[in-house]
Amino acid sequence: MDENDFVAPLCNSSASERMLPLTEKKSVSFADVHIHEHFLILGDHPSCSRGPPSTMSWEYISLNPISINDFENNQLQKRSQKEFRTTGDERITMLLQNGHTLSQIMRSMTLVEINKRERLQTMNKCSRPKLLSSAARLIYRLKGKAQKTTRAGAAA
Repeated sequence: MDENDFVAPLCNSSASERMLPLTEKKSVSFADVHIHEHFLILGDHPSCSRGPPSTMSWEYISLNPISINDFENNQLQKRSQKEFRTTGDERITMLLQNGHTLSQIMRSMTLVEINKRERLQTMNKCSRPKLLSSAARLIYRLKGKAQKTTRAGAAA
């Protein structure tokens, strides 16, 4: 092999990295699937329309590894995005089962409602064009000019 039989790595790499022979084939393989079950805890995001917000804890339980073949053969049918949504009542039940008290859940719901109101007040105080991106502001101005032109043409 001479120096033409080697290829440099594609990314910006240091000179100390070795050159790869063109004939060397790369492959990827998987052996086991490691599954972690995370605890469900009270969240603080205001995006849920009803009930308490919930989120995954950083703490988790590691289940025994499963071979990739067993995992693929026993995998349930994929769920749609809608099937991942939970109602407020379902979240309350899950949070209670995970050790939260009704008092904690109610307090979380109250804080989320306060947060939503504060955000709405902030948005109402700002003028609409300031909230828009520069591209959206341009469209906003062009629509205004088009409406003025249309009105002027209709008046003539």
